[in-house]
Amino acid sequence: MTAVCQAAAGLTRVYRVKNGDCFQNITKLWEMLDGPAKYIGPTDIVVIKANAQWPNQGYTHTGCIKAVVDQILQIPEFSGEVLICDDVQNTPDNQQLGFSASPPNRVNNWPDKNWDELAQDYQAVGKPVATVRWANDPVWREPDTLPFFSAWDPAQGAGWSRSIFSFYDRPTYVSYPVFASPVTQGRMIDMKNGVWENGSYTGRKVRAIFMPTLNNHGSGSEDAAGVTSAVKSFFGATEIYHGDDAIWNGFFSMHSSSVSQNCAQCMGELVGRYINTMCSPVLYITAAMYAGWESRTGQAAATNTVLACENPVSLDYISCRDVISTFAPWLNPNKDNHTRQQIAGCSDQGIGTMDPTQIDVMAFDFNNPTATRLDIDRKIRDFRAGKATEQDVKDVIQLYMSHGS
Repeated sequence: MTAVCQAAAGLTRVYRVKNGDCFQNITKLWEMLDGPAKYIGPTDIVVIKANAQWPNQGYTHTGCIKAVVDQILQIPEFSGEVLICDDVQNTPDNQQLGFSASPPNRVNNWPDKNWDELAQDYQAVGKPVATVRWANDPVWREPDTLPFFSAWDPAQGAGWSRSIFSFYDRPTYVSYPVFASPVTQGRMIDMKNGVWENGSYTGRKVRAIFMPTLNNHGSGSEDAAGVTSAVKSFFGATEIYHGDDAIWNGFFSMHSSSVSQNCAQCMGELVGRYINTMCSPVLYITAAMYAGWESRTGQAAATNTVLACENPVSLDYISCRDVISTFAPWLNPNKDNHTRQQIAGCSDQGIGTMDPTQIDVMAFDFNNPTATRLDIDRKIRDFRAGKATEQDVKDVIQLYMSHGS
C-alpha cells in the first residue's frame, strides 16, 4: 500500500468526474472505482434503481444509465441480468416518465432514447437488460403488534415486504419490492433475500446500484425536502400512497410521515432505517450531467458531472456542496437548511459522514487532466496483469509529475 493509500485509510471516498460526455464520465468513474466487478459478481442480478417520475432532467440521465450498463455487461463471464427500475407511485404511464419519455420530454437529458427503448436495443442483440415499473400493492396486511415485519412470499407473485413501526409516535411503514424478472421466466427478484426460483431461494445475489438525479426538490427556493438526490431516491424504492390515502389504513408512509411534519430530518432518518433494516445498495452513482437548480423540471445547469460513493450521505454532501449549490446556494449543506437536515438525518442512523475532514474527494476533470498515486498504482497493476503497456505506465507517471494531485 502506498503512502497516499495509507493516508486515506479510514476516510470515506467520493469520486467526481466532470467535463466529459456521459460515456466518458461514467467510463472514467468506473476506472476510478476499480471497475464494476468490485461490486458485482458474474452471476448477480443487478437492479439499477433510477429516478423516473419527472421529465427532462427530472429523470435519471439515460446516457449515464447506458454507460453503467455497458460496463457491467463487460464483467468476465457475466450471466446475470441488469434491470432498470423505479416505483413512480402509481403515476399513470405517460411520456413524461423516464421509462417512456418522448423527445420533447428529454430536454437536459440524453435525447437518443428513453429507458424502454434503451432496454429494447439491448434485448435485440441478446443482452439480459430490461426495465421494471414497480407498482404499489393495494392490499394492506394488518400488523398484529408493533414493530412488525411482513415478508412477501415470492410464490404469490409480485409484492412488497413491509416493516411497520412507531416513528415519533406515528404508526409508519416502509417496504421493499419483490418482483418478477422480465428476462427469465419464473424468476423472482427479492431485493433483500436474493433470487427465488422453482419454489426456493437459490443463493444467487441481488446487487442494487442507486442512480439518483441532482435537483432542487422545491421551485426556485428550498422546500420541505431541500435537495432530491441519493438520500431521497429511496422514496422511489418503497410504497407511497398520496392524496386521500396519505394515511393508509391508519399508517403513514415514508413521505407522509415526514412531509406532513415539514421534517427533513425525519426523511433522512427513515431512509437510514430503510438501509439498515430492509436492503442496502452496493453503490450510488449520481448522474448530474444536468442539475435542476430551479426545480426538477425548471431551469437546469449543464454541470457535465457524475459522482459516486458507497453511501448516500457523503455523496449528497459533496454533490450539494460542490455542484448544485454553485447555482442554488440555498441548497449548500454547510448552511442550516432542509438539505443539511435531510442528509444529517440519514447520517444519524450510522450511514456515511458529513464531516468534510473525513471525506476524501477523488476528482478528475477532462478539461484539466491530472493523475494521482492511485492512478499509478492502478496502471502498474494493470501492467502486471497484461492489461497495460510499459508506455501506459510511463504516461500516467508523467501526467502525475506534471499535473499530479
